[in-house]
Amino acid sequence: MPDVVDLDLLRRRYHDDGFCVTPSVIASGLLDEANEAAEAVAAGRTDTGLAPKLRERERGDGPQRLVKIAEPHNCSHALRRLVAHPPVWELAAAVTGARALQVWAVDLFIKRPTDEAPTGNIGWHQDGPFAPYWHGDIFTVWVALSAVSADASPLRYVPGSQQLGPLGRADLFQTDLDPARTGLPLPDGFRWSEVTAEVPAGGLALHHRDMLHASGPNRSDGPRRSLAIRVRTERCVLDREAVAARRAHLDDPVLAPVVHGDARLLEK
Repeated sequence: MPDVVDLDLLRRRYHDDGFCVTPSVIASGLLDEANEAAEAVAAGRTDTGLAPKLRERERGDGPQRLVKIAEPHNCSHALRRLVAHPPVWELAAAVTGARALQVWAVDLFIKRPTDEAPTGNIGWHQDGPFAPYWHGDIFTVWVALSAVSADASPLRYVPGSQQLGPLGRADLFQTDLDPARTGLPLPDGFRWSEVTAEVPAGGLALHHRDMLHASGPNRSDGPRRSLAIRVRTERCVLDREAVAARRAHLDDPVLAPVVHGDARLLEK
């Protein structure tokens, strides 16, 4: 683990604000491979003979500025290596206090440069309502494959919003980022404040399942690439009514690897 990481600070920010941003923890060679692989997957290529599970796009008929692909590591050995990269999970476990971690979903996001507002926006949402079958501790490790500067569509967070609990499912492809039009049932008296998270290439943004977050268009001169890796800890169980396919997914060491600790601590 790099000496420059201030674990106490990261823990406080994750606990108090609901998110934290780390320095780069991914070797440059692996990062270069992952960026190349991300573009290959986006172009429909595979080096495993398998395909990703789902591909979505923003609304509209124009050029695609937002690429969203579920389980991209199913078709890329380089992305599999990055998803299981030990320094990522050593740091994530140290920040969250987890004894065991399992990846249960991965999303690849690529935002192409654009000057057209609001093309490529991801609307205000929480991750938890999209995974109601998990009871307990899940969080997202957002990996910056490319450097995310102020003009390269940084994540926007509402610090402390994780304390509101689940607010219901929102529209990921909502282009209007005005908080008054989120459609979320915010409680009376809640003070909305936003911060942006600039993340270095190879750095991480960890956020709680109930953290409100969004992102605007990429106004930089290059693509903004990232992986949103969804993780559960030993403090989490699957809903008893979860479908058999979801339970089977957790037994797949490629799609859902145990990346830290003893797998026996993870109940299904």
